[in-house]
Amino acid sequence: MRFFHTVIPWATVFWVFFRRHLFCPNDVYLLAGDKVVITKAGKETYGLDKFFSSLLSKLISGLSFFTLSLVSVEQRHSFPIQIEQVIKSDVEKSLVSPSPKIKPKEKRGRGRPKGSKNKNKTEVIFTSELLRIQKMINQLFKLIANFIPLTYLVLDGHKGQQ
Repeated sequence: MRFFHTVIPWATVFWVFFRRHLFCPNDVYLLAGDKVVITKAGKETYGLDKFFSSLLSKLISGLSFFTLSLVSVEQRHSFPIQIEQVIKSDVEKSLVSPSPKIKPKEKRGRGRPKGSKNKNKTEVIFTSELLRIQKMINQLFKLIANFIPLTYLVLDGHKGQQ
């Protein structure tokens, strides 16, 4: 029973294991992040909420986890280093966003739509999801302490377009 009350720093455990047993000094590594959603029945599980599943193309009741991994370009392997359960804040729960619908491509004329304005792309508005990811990345950089030169951050399309 005492084991269940023990806090284990999993990111540190994963990092030490990677550094000791899996790291190749000649490899180039990318930092990749992605969210995974798993279905879960019941009502008492911590973090249980409605999340969008891209595989099912709808909202499902389940758990969501965000993972940061080091990806070896030479070996073509991914090594998970940091995993956190996504717990929606009250603000995120209050914002009801419809599930994305896959629409067929509409035919448009060539060029830019009439009346569209230039957008300042240097102004980035960080959503709570992006702030959560930024916090995880900063924690990971403190952990690896410039051991690996990471130049690229790779996120899936949803995070990359926000």
